[in-house]
Amino acid sequence: MQMNARFISTSIAGLFGLSVLTGCGGSSSSDDTLVAPVATAFNLNFKAMSGSEEINCDTMLTGYGSDQSYSVGLSDLRFYVSNIKFYDQYDVEIEITLDENEFQYQNAEGFVGLVDMTSNSSGSCQSDAIAFSEGTARTNTSITGTLFDTGVTKVTFDVGVPQGVMKDVIATNSAEDAPSPLNEMYWSWAGGYRHFVMNFAIEDTNGVAGEGYLHIGSRGCGGDGLLALEGKDECDFVNTPKVELIDFDPAVNTVVIDVQKVLNDVAFASTNGTDAPAVSCHSAPSSAQVDCGPIFVNFGIDGDTGEATASSNLTVSME
Repeated sequence: MQMNARFISTSIAGLFGLSVLTGCGGSSSSDDTLVAPVATAFNLNFKAMSGSEEINCDTMLTGYGSDQSYSVGLSDLRFYVSNIKFYDQYDVEIEITLDENEFQYQNAEGFVGLVDMTSNSSGSCQSDAIAFSEGTARTNTSITGTLFDTGVTKVTFDVGVPQGVMKDVIATNSAEDAPSPLNEMYWSWAGGYRHFVMNFAIEDTNGVAGEGYLHIGSRGCGGDGLLALEGKDECDFVNTPKVELIDFDPAVNTVVIDVQKVLNDVAFASTNGTDAPAVSCHSAPSSAQVDCGPIFVNFGIDGDTGEATASSNLTVSME
């Protein structure tokens, strides 16, 4: 395991400083013992909530839409996580090592993990709950690894597949042999990945049922006859939300994705000429898919550029 170079420099400087104080007759006693940080296992835990209510496949959520007249039942909630960094109280990055397993993959281009909040075995997550159900049986609510525990006070990460990982995996694999967890969540194979998927059932106060499909992913990743990112290093619209949580300790805190904030200011208006309520966003410009306008704002993504800022992301918090 390799240590972060800045961390080594800081630690050595700290140790040297203590030695000088002791040698000059400082207040330290001869019993002082310098304890080097050790590699400690960590879990970066996630949960889904709607306001103050924790949610799952069996929870029907009320009060959605501009007039709060719609109910929502999750069918599928999955998203990729990457570029994970922990910081100490001096805002120095702490070296971490991330595990590799069926939900966590890394290659020379970077790391990506899949958080899957929903199975497909109950409630609105069952395959017949909505027309285009795509949930899987497996779930995962934690990213795991080890870190040198010098006191974590901040975490930052991206919600999505890194561009370099996407380029490499699509260039070197087929849909059938793509490594887990990158064997799911692609738009269509070789067209790029969706970073965040939330499918859900909707019902209005009159009992009229509808459906919602919210898919955030990079756009403009290839050309006619080309693989995604073939001939370029970034999609035209990266559309990868960023997160920064201050005063966060993975031993104590949990990352919260708030579905209510994801759908804040979304109209739930019908899109097919019927009375059925609907939400539809597949990362198109808001001029083509009006629901993408508020949803991108909620995630802190500039719809005109595809760039994102953590300070503008309203959808992720901690508890």
